[in-house]
Amino acid sequence: MNYWDRSFRTKRLIIFSSFIIFSFTILVLGFFNLQVLQGEYYLQLSLHNVIRQVKLNPVRGLIYDSKNNLLVDNRPAFSAALIPAHTTKETVKKIADYFNIPVKNITYRLRSAPRFRPVIIARDIEKKKLIYLAENQYFLPGLDIILDSKRYYPKDVNSPHIFGYIGEVNQKEQERDPRYELGDMIGKAGLERYYDTDLRGTKGIRYIRVDASGKELGDFNPQLNEPPIHGSDLYLTLDYDLQKFAESLMEDKRGSLVAIDVRSGGILAMVSNPDYDIRLLSGKIDPEIWRTLLQDESHPLYGRSIQSAYPPGSTYKIVTAIAALQDEIITPAWEAYCPGYFRLGRRIIRCWKLDGHGWLDLYGAIKNSCNVYFSKLGLKIGLKTWSKYSKLLGFGKRTGIDLPNENPGLIPTIEYFNKIYGENGWTKGNLANLAIGQGELLTTPLQIAQFAMILANRGLYHRPHLVDHIYNYQTQKTIYFPVQSKYVVGVSSEVFDVVREGMHQVVNGGTGWLGKVPGIDMAGKTGTAQNPHGDPHAWFMAFAPYYHPEVAIAVMVENAGSGGGVAAPIGRKFLEMYFYHKLIPRPVIKKDSLQVEPAINPIQSVPLDSLSPLPILNQPGTE
Repeated sequence: MNYWDRSFRTKRLIIFSSFIIFSFTILVLGFFNLQVLQGEYYLQLSLHNVIRQVKLNPVRGLIYDSKNNLLVDNRPAFSAALIPAHTTKETVKKIADYFNIPVKNITYRLRSAPRFRPVIIARDIEKKKLIYLAENQYFLPGLDIILDSKRYYPKDVNSPHIFGYIGEVNQKEQERDPRYELGDMIGKAGLERYYDTDLRGTKGIRYIRVDASGKELGDFNPQLNEPPIHGSDLYLTLDYDLQKFAESLMEDKRGSLVAIDVRSGGILAMVSNPDYDIRLLSGKIDPEIWRTLLQDESHPLYGRSIQSAYPPGSTYKIVTAIAALQDEIITPAWEAYCPGYFRLGRRIIRCWKLDGHGWLDLYGAIKNSCNVYFSKLGLKIGLKTWSKYSKLLGFGKRTGIDLPNENPGLIPTIEYFNKIYGENGWTKGNLANLAIGQGELLTTPLQIAQFAMILANRGLYHRPHLVDHIYNYQTQKTIYFPVQSKYVVGVSSEVFDVVREGMHQVVNGGTGWLGKVPGIDMAGKTGTAQNPHGDPHAWFMAFAPYYHPEVAIAVMVENAGSGGGVAAPIGRKFLEMYFYHKLIPRPVIKKDSLQVEPAINPIQSVPLDSLSPLPILNQPGTE
């Protein structure tokens, strides 16, 4: 063999060897990619062919009132779901026909979901349909029937603006919080939304064997299963007997009633009317019902206690008085004359008492709610000082109550008016209006109730809250709501004493005499707020007892006219029930016998007869 033959054979050997080495390298890299880099992925694919992870929904947390009465419970419900990896076109068509859903809608949802995760097609299936699906599940590849639950409310429980409702998580909510999965039921409003993370609990996992078509063959390994963890239970500050009574007082009215325990900030009652039957949004929500609620001109979905903002009327004169006293612009003895009107340029501001109040000092002006006195006082104060004290007293910002979508209200400032009207576009008339609680000023009923708490405690107030404590099933611990206390810095106790005395006179012969509870020393303030869209709104705020306050209340009735004639009697009836209800002896079971526990801090009992309207004989007028 010559040199050239040997060289050619050597080159062929090198080329062949290189090809073999290259091929084996490709195979090795391929095996490395399959078994190491993507080993877990392909393992899961293979496991899904024989083992399926089934998510087990936890029981949603329950809600109780302050006396451990169950207010929100759960009942079992069943949902129909399809597993994309095992669902056939025939199954999609049959399910679409059965539930009257467009095929394209189901197809889109299946394509956009993970292959082995059930996609819920119909919720809260009625018994007849559930039986049909269970009987024909074998002939519908990919169909899965999921045990779920829906909210249940005892027959005497409503209060939809407090509890809210739950619904299926949407795309935006899922993107905002990756802990949610498409198909999860989450809180959409009220306490359900605010405390959703606590209420929803933790999902469990069950591993089951399946055949190639996705049919279940039983548990794979029960020891690997993880049980779901019950959602945390909420215990409220509400006394639901008082809540129901408050709701009855606001029946057939538009408005709100808010009562707060001034010692802790706990909400005792919170009513927003009109409302809706909370059961309409429990379980599967009928699109027609939802559309009707949205289009209802009375806005029943809107929680007026925290979402609606109104001019507060004469209740806000107390803020004007505090600003003038604290900045030493006046003393309580400062007097102004009220002939029944106040001329300001070409504008006339009228007092509710057309023939006037005559000469009044500050106590008399608060007692009789004189518009002329406080309009003049507002001009002496100025917008800058008025805005400063409005914000100090908690207005123009959220109270921080444990409910979503709270409205902060509006406190006009110099900057605000300059922006709206221009630097020379607003006048003293705007300020005079604000001083008597009118104009651009907006507050919520909850803010007025919080203000009454501030007055009751001479500047001390607590963050309003509905939840007293939470029981966590995972840690088996009780977590109490942290009472967040604040103090109004910049207003002296002496100033609070002056306005408190004025409010004391309001219910003892003043405009709020109809709000006076027999046998209870208290303080209050009426308000009648002009409304450009109709009749004036009626307001009443109060706290009681006067010397050792327990409860503060705000009542607002839309388009009702006189605050003293309409809102004050509602407030009185609620406070009567509060004190009467508190005095009912409670049975206490002891080892040897049944004894009766006396009422805490007993005061003069309020007879049931006093719950009827007071006679209107030779009494002062109302505003």
